[in-house]
Amino acid sequence: MSVEIKGMDEVLNKLSEKLSDRALSRAENAALKPAGELVEKEVKGAVSAFADTGAETDEVVVGKAHKVAGENIIRVGWNGPKKRYAIVHLNEFGYTRNGKHFTPRGFGVLQKTYDAVKPQYKLVIMDGLRSKLL
Repeated sequence: MSVEIKGMDEVLNKLSEKLSDRALSRAENAALKPAGELVEKEVKGAVSAFADTGAETDEVVVGKAHKVAGENIIRVGWNGPKKRYAIVHLNEFGYTRNGKHFTPRGFGVLQKTYDAVKPQYKLVIMDGLRSKLL
């Protein structure tokens, strides 16, 4: 599933005309940082719905923006001493034990959050890139 924002191609084309490839990549990375922070805030709120000790929300991290396969990305995930990424995974997708499938109270919460925040995320990126044009 994807969201398309009209005018994004125009902004990127104008930026590529104005900036070198390296400067354009830096501008994209700078625009990704506030977008990643937005997603982090939303994910922390969503995870708190099934948080027990609070470690799930404490271990949400935003990585650095970097280029993968020609595209700049930023990752939001879990990292910490309590290794809550495994618990979050089980809550998100459910699990099977002794042939019976369990759907915990956090089932699908992250996907719903991702779907809800995606348009806002793209707008934050687009605003960040537009500010580089001025």
